[in-house]
Amino acid sequence: MTDYSVFIPIQTYLIDSFPMYAASAVAAIISLRSLVGAFLPLAGPSLFQSLGYGWGNSLLGFICVALIPAPALIYKYGGQIRKRYPIKL
Repeated sequence: MTDYSVFIPIQTYLIDSFPMYAASAVAAIISLRSLVGAFLPLAGPSLFQSLGYGWGNSLLGFICVALIPAPALIYKYGGQIRKRYPIKL
């Protein structure tokens, strides 16, 4: 669920904001998503061993809930950030 509610709107925002660098934006988002997908299972056993299944799953759920406002924040402050830090190549 997090993939559709967080990564996809951010990916769309980056593509629309930087159309000349859309391929790089997509590559960066896919790399981040792949890193999370690769390292989260490695951290899972120690997470569930120390917190148990209830709190371990709750922690992952809390992280997902904390990321829900990310697309709205990017929508609201994205223009200001782009003006403040323009791309200089």
